[in-house]
Amino acid sequence: MFYKLGCNWGAGKPSFYALLRNHSIVICRDQPMEKGDFVAIAEGFYIVALAQIISDRYPCTSKSELENDFGGYYIDFEDWNYVADAKIWEIPQSERFQFETQKGICRINKKEIQNKLCSLMNKIMGNEIIDKSKKLLQSNYNIILTGAPGTGKTYLAKEIAKAMGAKYKLVQFHPSYDYTDFVEGLRPIKNGDTLGFERKDGVFKEFCKMANKDFNAGPITEEMIKGQFHDLWKKINDGEIKSLPLSSGKDSRSMIVDQNTETIHFSSKDNPIEISEGNDVTVNDIIKIIISNKINTINKIEEIGADRNKLGVGGNSSNKWAVCKYILEKIQNKSTNQTQPYVFIIDEINRGEISKIFGELFYSIDAGYRGEKGKVDTQYQNLIAKEGDFNFDPNDPDVFRNGFFIPENVYIIGTMNDIDRSVESMDFAMRRRFAWKEITVESRQSMLDDDEAWGGNKPAQNIIDEIKIRMNNLNACIIDQYFDEEISPKDKIGLTKAYQIGASYFLKYGMYGNFEELWVNHLEGLLYEYLRGTSYIEVKINRLKNAYNNSN
Repeated sequence: MFYKLGCNWGAGKPSFYALLRNHSIVICRDQPMEKGDFVAIAEGFYIVALAQIISDRYPCTSKSELENDFGGYYIDFEDWNYVADAKIWEIPQSERFQFETQKGICRINKKEIQNKLCSLMNKIMGNEIIDKSKKLLQSNYNIILTGAPGTGKTYLAKEIAKAMGAKYKLVQFHPSYDYTDFVEGLRPIKNGDTLGFERKDGVFKEFCKMANKDFNAGPITEEMIKGQFHDLWKKINDGEIKSLPLSSGKDSRSMIVDQNTETIHFSSKDNPIEISEGNDVTVNDIIKIIISNKINTINKIEEIGADRNKLGVGGNSSNKWAVCKYILEKIQNKSTNQTQPYVFIIDEINRGEISKIFGELFYSIDAGYRGEKGKVDTQYQNLIAKEGDFNFDPNDPDVFRNGFFIPENVYIIGTMNDIDRSVESMDFAMRRRFAWKEITVESRQSMLDDDEAWGGNKPAQNIIDEIKIRMNNLNACIIDQYFDEEISPKDKIGLTKAYQIGASYFLKYGMYGNFEELWVNHLEGLLYEYLRGTSYIEVKINRLKNAYNNSN
């Protein structure tokens, strides 16, 4: 049911809508509103928000904190005046509309207004699922969108990537897809009359190389180094940092600063507050290491360790290494929030043999091991040119020459249908590396309101409204919840929500402009496959068709 709630209580000062939003309620008064009903909230004559009732209604007097606010709006704070808890969504300014013909608190009877509110609700829920999925991906790095066929999971994955402002790539798994396609492998090459093989990056490794360039985009400047050096000096001076980890794994001696120079000193062996001669580190030392000697990534500084010849500095190179690594980490972490995100979308992820495809990435795919701490040696690691090899290119070295890792700006979205498995399902160890988000047919019906989803074939709004009604009736019948009729055993469909049909199938209406052709060419065959092997198939199909043809 749809209800309207609103008038000019309090003359808009303060906002009546703000009262409802602050308490997460709707006012029912004597209307028979129920849990699950939708309420259009008006300020004056404008519909500004939509709410869904999430509790049974109860007297407003049972919520004492309402009394003062109700008094300010001249709303009766008495037992006969009912309220209900509600989830409230604000309607964007561009979507708000006037509704003058029914005032105050009342049930909405006009079908055109009901349809308009349905469309608004679909859009709001569509945006909400994108926003929730985006936050889930950002916190977990890996998610799988699962649900019934045709719920637009692939389309949703792209929308999530766009909402993140990410660059994205889509691949589709299948039973023949393997490690060499995904990570790396040997590929035949022809050199004259000779046929040979060479190692080639797979699609995911290529993607990670692009992402890593953007993660470390932009050169490190002297100003950046000076800023982080000053920050470290201040933290030592304030007592926040007392020592730093050395390349040996041990901690350095206590660090000391004085007020006359921004030099970091290290204490003597026997006295933690006495400066040890020759153990100081200046900002120029760090600039020389990072900029002049191009030791400008955490990977490089860890690779060479505290070797003074490679660092290109004298004095106590262990101390300089420790300060340099700290500053590189801070520069990288500081830039993380501005780093370009990359989203790798794996469509039909459960149709591939996942453990075989990911191989040793089983470790580094874990959200806790993004970046170089999740580095692994791949199966073809020995074929990658390293410094000193005859084919090593110093101008364009392979960033993964010392091990492959998934950069911290790479996110993975998989999509899958639980009822469509061509190979074995995902093992539990791999499953726990992903967050799971179920996509229901109801939550993605908003696709039908999206111009882009129709590919230029979007029908009139009244047709879209009818598509939604037919879709809802058919899906209710699939799970035997179509009307409250008694169903005989032979009529019972006996399927679960996993077999409901999503909006993607109904978008095919745009190809025909005809409901009968949509049924014959796309829906009927799918339903036959669902019911294959069961008894009374023709009876069940007829029942499903009758539900589909019902546009009430």
